[in-house]
Amino acid sequence: MKDRSESVSSVIGAKRCVRVMLVEDSATELYLLRKLFELAPDLEIVGEARNGIEALELLPAARPDIVCTDYHMPRMDGLEFILRAKAITDCPIMVLSVAVQAHQKDNIFKLLSAGAVAVVAKPAGTTSGITSDEGRQLFETIRALVRARPHQAGAAPAARLQPASNRIARMSRASTSVPDLKGISLAAIGASTGGPQILSAIFSRLPTSCPVPIVCVQHISSGFLEGMVSWLQSRCKLVIEIAESGDTPRPGHIYFAPDGRNLTIDAQRRFVLDAGRSPSLHCPGVDPLFASVAQQYGSRALGILLSGMGRDGAAGLKALRNADAATIAQDEATSVIFGMPGAAIALGAAQFVLSTEAIAQALSRLQSPN
Repeated sequence: MKDRSESVSSVIGAKRCVRVMLVEDSATELYLLRKLFELAPDLEIVGEARNGIEALELLPAARPDIVCTDYHMPRMDGLEFILRAKAITDCPIMVLSVAVQAHQKDNIFKLLSAGAVAVVAKPAGTTSGITSDEGRQLFETIRALVRARPHQAGAAPAARLQPASNRIARMSRASTSVPDLKGISLAAIGASTGGPQILSAIFSRLPTSCPVPIVCVQHISSGFLEGMVSWLQSRCKLVIEIAESGDTPRPGHIYFAPDGRNLTIDAQRRFVLDAGRSPSLHCPGVDPLFASVAQQYGSRALGILLSGMGRDGAAGLKALRNADAATIAQDEATSVIFGMPGAAIALGAAQFVLSTEAIAQALSRLQSPN
């Protein structure tokens, strides 16, 4: 009879199981999560804790690749657990909780500030837990987060290779030096998983004298955008707002595409909102924004693609590069998930491959295009 590792190898080849630790005070929720994870044979539950204190004690023995924790728990809640755990491990921590619904925005961004790599809302007021479709998305996020952190305690030795971004950057001849960019009239940024934390780190370093508008697409769950904008505003000297159709982007302002609407810029350099889907199925999508900026601004644009799963923004960054715009992809070391910037680098779309700090420096150095 084949053991579990042999059955898993048929699903994921030679790769080992992803080690998952669950932190959840409800026995019912733990049972539902166990049943859910049975749908993913490559994800192995290696430990369970009922609160943050138990989880901290369990971490060294369990050696998880990722921790999924609740927020509200007795003795030590998820927020304090994350703060303490990040001091002793680089294992990614994801929050799964009913306490992170859209109307509880403060909770979400407290957790992200503490070091959670992702926050997922569990359905409130039901006894069925996360659906199979939601589970598949959760599993893919877990896999991507673990792939993005191959150096953690439980990782196989073969995973401890030179970061792919370094190899890809050399092949694409992208520069890793902080550029002094001249003649830029608008900066466009795309981000997904890990984006809010990275945007906070970048925007908090920008001076009030930023001479160009910054226009952003951030993939985020419906209902969370306003909370993210408020959270970022508390960390940034520039004005941050949600873009409105017909407005003209102004220097010193940061704009975000609204929920469920693609944001583009027309020939009069005004915002256009469109409910259509982008090729990547994200809405708002990064590709439509980047493509329109390439068309309307050309060599006077700057495109920046940050952390995220999938490929959204890669083709758009390539369109910007083909229009002689300056283009930056975030490096692997500072990306939570390297999918989007990695895809852009592989396309030859990135003129520069930079860390979060270097991207902030490049934006801080922008001068008035006039």
